[in-house]
Amino acid sequence: MSNNTNLNNSGNNINNNEAGVYRKASDNMSKGTNSMFDGIKSAVTIEDPDAPQQLQEENEAGVIDHLTNNSNKPKTVVDGAMKGVLSVGRNLFNGVTGIVVQPYRGAKKDGVAGFAKGLVKGVSGAVLLPVVGVCEFVSMTAQGIVNTPLTIIDAMKNAPKDEVQVQVTVVEKPIFFGLSLTESMERAKEKNVPHIISICIAYLSKMTNVEGIFRISGSKTEIDKLQLAFDKGEITSIDSLTNNPSIRIYVHEVACIFKSYFRYQPESIVPPQQINEFMNLQAKTNVDPVEKVAKLKQIVLSIPEPNYSALYHIMELLTKISKNSKETLMTPSNLSIIFGPPLLRPESLADLQQVANCNTVIFHLISFFDQIFTKKPTDHFV
Repeated sequence: MSNNTNLNNSGNNINNNEAGVYRKASDNMSKGTNSMFDGIKSAVTIEDPDAPQQLQEENEAGVIDHLTNNSNKPKTVVDGAMKGVLSVGRNLFNGVTGIVVQPYRGAKKDGVAGFAKGLVKGVSGAVLLPVVGVCEFVSMTAQGIVNTPLTIIDAMKNAPKDEVQVQVTVVEKPIFFGLSLTESMERAKEKNVPHIISICIAYLSKMTNVEGIFRISGSKTEIDKLQLAFDKGEITSIDSLTNNPSIRIYVHEVACIFKSYFRYQPESIVPPQQINEFMNLQAKTNVDPVEKVAKLKQIVLSIPEPNYSALYHIMELLTKISKNSKETLMTPSNLSIIFGPPLLRPESLADLQQVANCNTVIFHLISFFDQIFTKKPTDHFV
C-alpha cells in the first residue's frame, strides 16, 4: 500500500514539475515578446505628460498591478487570435494618428524641440506600428495555443474537489428554491420569514475564517433537511437554524445551501443586460486598469433593486472570506470559480472562455469591492 502511494505521489510530482516547466516557458515567451514589442512602441511614442502622475497614484493604491498581472496573457487560442486582431487595429490606428498626436505631445512637453522629436517619432510610428501589430497578432495567437492546455489544467485543478452537487428536493409550494429573487421575496413576506440570503449571510459572516468554507461539502442528508426547512418557512433566524433538533448543522451545510440557492434559480441575481455588459467589457483587451474598475462600477450601480442589494451582500461576504485566505484557503480566484457561473450564467459550461470571463468578472468584484460597490444596499436582506 505504501509503495503504491509513493509511486502515485512520485507520478504527481513529475506531472506537477512538467506543468511547472511548461508554465515557466509560457511565461518567458509572453514576457520576452511583450517586452520587445513594448520597447518598439516606446521608441516611437511620447507619453502624455499628464498621464504618469495619475497612473502612479493608482499604482500606489494597488489597482494597476492587481489588474494587469494576467489581463494581457491569452488564455486560449481563440482569446489569443482575438487579442491579436485588436492589436493590429490598435497599432494601425496609433500609427496613423501618431503623425499628429506625437508632435503635439512633444511640443506640450518640450516646446519646439519636442515638436521636432515628436514629428520624427510620429513618422516612424506610422511605419513601424502596423508591422508591430501584425507581429503581435502572430505572437498572441501562438501564446494562446501554448496557454490553452494550461487554462484547461487550471480549471480542473481549481474546481471544488470535495463538493457534491446538491439536488433540490421538490416541495409543493417552496418559498425559496427554484424561484426568482422577486418571487422568493414575495413568498417569504407572505410567510413572514426572513429571506434565505439574509439568514445564510448572517450565519456565514461569523464563519469567515473556516478552511474550505465553500469548497468542502457538508452532509447530503442534513443539506436536504435544511433545504426543506427553508422552503417550509421553518428557519426564521440564526437560532432556529443552529438550534433545530432535527438537523445537525455545521458551516459547510449552510455554505452548500447558500451556493445551491443561486444555482437553482430560474434566472440569475444579475439581470441579463448587466451580464452582457460585463461580458462585453471582459472581452475587450488592453483596457486601462483604472478605466476597467470604473466601468465595472458603472455596470454594477446600474443593477436595479432588489438585485443590487443581493449582489452587494454576496460580494461583501466573499470579500471578507477572501481577506482571511491564509486560514480559509479561499482566495478571490477560488471564490470566483465557485460563484462565477451561477451568478453570471455562461451560455455553455463547456465554453472555457465564457466560464473564464464570468470568473474573472466576479474576481474583480471581490478584489475591488470597496471601489465598485459605493452605493449602500437597501434593507431587503438585513
